Amino acid sequence: MSILEWIAAEVDYVAGVSTPESSAAHTFTVRAGVCRDFTHLGITFCRALSIPARAVSAYSLDVQPPDFHAVMEVYLENAWWLVDPTRLAPIEGIIRIAHGRDAADTAFLTTDKACTVVSQTVQVSRVDTAS
Repeated sequence: MSILEWIAAEVDYVAGVSTPESSAAHTFTVRAGVCRDFTHLGITFCRALSIPARAVSAYSLDVQPPDFHAVMEVYLENAWWLVDPTRLAPIEGIIRIAHGRDAADTAFLTTDKACTVVSQTVQVSRVDTAS
């Protein structure tokens, strides 16, 4: 069983069971979390097996509704491969924003207190790169 298969089988996507400071150990224990938690857990498992891995903040066209999303890259066969541990977003619809050691390196927004997003507008379109 691969790391991604194990996460898909054993961890449930549940909002509100973690905070931005929650660790991979917390996600492993409660077997639930959001995309950031799935990503941290996947990265931790990869690194435990000496597989280089890093967090990626992204925008996903194909989750409903389209939104920011946390995914990961794994270094295999001399290349970084983008994967979504939640399996919620097809890879071809993910737009990379930043990558780093973990979600703290790739935060979408950093504030010193709680805030509420009143509105957001993101415009993206697919580009045919087959030519």
